[in-house]
Amino acid sequence: MAAVKKLFAFLQDHFPDRLGVLLLANLSGVGRMIMNMVMPFVTEDVKAKIHVIPSAHDKREEMLTQFIDLEHVPSFIGGKGSYIFNAEEYYHGSIEGVDKCVVSEEKIKEYITTMPYHA
Repeated sequence: MAAVKKLFAFLQDHFPDRLGVLLLANLSGVGRMIMNMVMPFVTEDVKAKIHVIPSAHDKREEMLTQFIDLEHVPSFIGGKGSYIFNAEEYYHGSIEGVDKCVVSEEKIKEYITTMPYHA
């Protein structure tokens, strides 16, 4: 628990204004339990930005419309949006010479071993 508290303190101190709003949808019982365990470590400023979307359709719609037009909310969350993300279509041709959006194991290992540490 001390490590979690230290992590949250680090994130809140070094990235205080990166989060605009966090909307959590379709949380399971375990997800709600984790939220209840984590929230005491979160500052009041960050708590004000975190919203759990209610399960009841009318309350869900009311909360979502405070932040976004329902036309842009996927239908599985209660909105009217019908867009389905296709990674192959989205990333195709965005990186010269790469036909797939999959990175090789070698590239992943190279990135992990060469990325800078910021703690």
